[in-house]
Amino acid sequence: MNKIVIGIVAGVFILAGLIFWAFKNNSYLSFDDDNKTYVIEEKWNLPPILQEVSGISYLGNNEVACIQDEDGIIFIYNLETSEITSRIPFGEGGDYEDISVIEDTAYVARSDGKLYKVVNFREENPKIDTYHVSGLDINEMESLEFDATNNRLLFAVKEYNNRKATKGIYTFDLLTKKVNKERHFTLDGSNEIYVKLRGGRSSEIIRPSSIRFHPTNGELYVLEGNQPKLIILDRKGNEVKIHLLDPEFFPQPEGLTFDEENRLYISNESRRQPANILRVKLND
Repeated sequence: MNKIVIGIVAGVFILAGLIFWAFKNNSYLSFDDDNKTYVIEEKWNLPPILQEVSGISYLGNNEVACIQDEDGIIFIYNLETSEITSRIPFGEGGDYEDISVIEDTAYVARSDGKLYKVVNFREENPKIDTYHVSGLDINEMESLEFDATNNRLLFAVKEYNNRKATKGIYTFDLLTKKVNKERHFTLDGSNEIYVKLRGGRSSEIIRPSSIRFHPTNGELYVLEGNQPKLIILDRKGNEVKIHLLDPEFFPQPEGLTFDEENRLYISNESRRQPANILRVKLND
């Protein structure tokens, strides 16, 4: 009898070991304090209407423009008072994913590739134009950034209809209203910078949720929400640095912006905790 019990116990351990090794290379990115390369300086819990906050853009004077997944509304959130101060309708219900504001114009991206331009968005009757990203194999788009130097928008593809190992960052010319089908930059999880990340094949997963230019050095920050991390690209598009984000504090990072002091803000959708905006200081 003892031999039978011992055999069963041994079999259980062997099976557990096989399962562990089978899934080891597909597991989620591992995070611990040794991975931490940032400090969370401040936190704002968002009201219920913004529990699905999907994009943010800093406006100045402690104000942030926010959008959420379901409603075509720009919400103005005041960081000093922790309140929504105004709501600006611009479109019908839809899956809105990112917002980028330059002066008095707001650009908003919908997941299906529809783009909204809202001119004088804080006035009573803003002018609204719509465009559509066409000619690309896009299943889902979640990021948008304004490139003032070249009068264009940048966007990253979260998913293609036909799955690809890499993800492209593309440009949309605001003069011709056309997308350049050639990739501006490529995000490649097989790049050597990902090798040090623990998590096996999951470290190669890149599903961009937001992109932003650093205000002074021109680097492009790419936020990845499924395997929480911040990828930094240099001016040539080389992936030069990765900051792993603790999923306990970044359960679903979706929005990214900088203020006038170049301070970084990341927003999280509600996942096991209220949606929030975090001000984050990256270590050098």
